[in-house]
Amino acid sequence: MDRYHIALFLHLLALIVAVAVTAVTKIAVGRRARARTVGEALEWHNTLVSSAKLFPLCLAIFVVTGFYMLGISHVAPFETGFVLAGLVGVVFLLASGIFLAMKGKALSAVLEGMAQKGHDLPAPKLVPPPIVAMLPTINTGVALGVVFDMVTKPASSAVALSIVAVGLVLGAAMGMRRPAPATQKAPAA
Repeated sequence: MDRYHIALFLHLLALIVAVAVTAVTKIAVGRRARARTVGEALEWHNTLVSSAKLFPLCLAIFVVTGFYMLGISHVAPFETGFVLAGLVGVVFLLASGIFLAMKGKALSAVLEGMAQKGHDLPAPKLVPPPIVAMLPTINTGVALGVVFDMVTKPASSAVALSIVAVGLVLGAAMGMRRPAPATQKAPAA
């Protein structure tokens, strides 16, 4: 056992935590949307908000352990494509997370205001702005692009950044898919 492999373990552990938090937040968003009462919507929203607080920690661990491993390996970090793509991905994910956190804080205030009038009131139908609905899948696409770069380690910055861009575009395409509105069938005569 050496320091490089301990840093690699922490790097992978941060990835596992980020994947788990992504799963929790996606479940919480779905449950919040299907909530029947304001109290239930607020409870799921609070679950989402509290779990999402781990994302910045994961990003920090990625950067710190990544630079540590590069230092041990004597790789020039800013001359390597996959490192540049990783940093661009981290900056994008951090900016996206800050934007989503601000939107989430505003929604918290609305739900808490409604809950003060009664937790058992019917939940509002929450329809997020398109960018808010798309960003989680875009973030997933960017993260997968960065992971692909970290595994394949392209030396070319153009290739590495293109891979992240493809992840972003695929994530946006998946985020634009909206389920068709449910239609009710008329009872048979």
